[in-house]
Amino acid sequence: MKIYHRYYMPNTYNYKTLYLIHGLGEYSGRYVNFIKQLNEKGIAVYTFDLPGHGYTSGKKGDIENFYEVYSFLENYVQEEYILFGHSLGGLVATRFVEITEKKPKKLILSSPALGDIKQLSWLLNLFSIFPTLSFSNRINPYDLSTDEKACEFYEKDPLVHDKITVRTARQMFDEADIALNEIEKVDIPTLLLFGEEDKIVNIEEYKKIKNSNISKISFSKGKHELFECIYNKNKFYDKILEFLK
Repeated sequence: MKIYHRYYMPNTYNYKTLYLIHGLGEYSGRYVNFIKQLNEKGIAVYTFDLPGHGYTSGKKGDIENFYEVYSFLENYVQEEYILFGHSLGGLVATRFVEITEKKPKKLILSSPALGDIKQLSWLLNLFSIFPTLSFSNRINPYDLSTDEKACEFYEKDPLVHDKITVRTARQMFDEADIALNEIEKVDIPTLLLFGEEDKIVNIEEYKKIKNSNISKISFSKGKHELFECIYNKNKFYDKILEFLK
């Protein structure tokens, strides 16, 4: 599996290393502004495009096997690192921490897709004999952020798409259930950040998390992408940087 990846280095030799995993239908290049904030604080950022996303090859929205992604991460991450995942990337990051021996020092989850996130499960069952069949992921760009300009950029970005295949959706639903059921395996300091008005993932599932290693912080008026939120962007950054000290 060939994965497109990139890195952004700070202007210092004494830096921390963070790996960033993007969400469904998008790609790592959307995080440049967030990455600049991290670079300015002496944090190097390594990131990549998931299969079927961004510059990584494959049918749009098709992740053939999530465990191949975990295997990629196993070989990609170095020692002494921090892991950040947003939405689907938060699910991938959570599951990776649950199964790997190469655990990060800290984990940051931004609006992670955990627990019961099933939508149109009857449709997936109906079309299960067509695993690579594509359909819309039904993400409304204007449900992503309180910043309408950011939503417009998302909608017009040629590398953003709304596709997902049957097998990717089925795996995502299954892995999200497993991630929440095995959340006690997350045995490192973890910060979970989410908006109280998020309609993309099921934030009610976060109430089931009883792991003392995981600190949950909610943001009033916040939607799915807090890093693009006109009310909470600075607070979002501050909470992360405080956690990384």
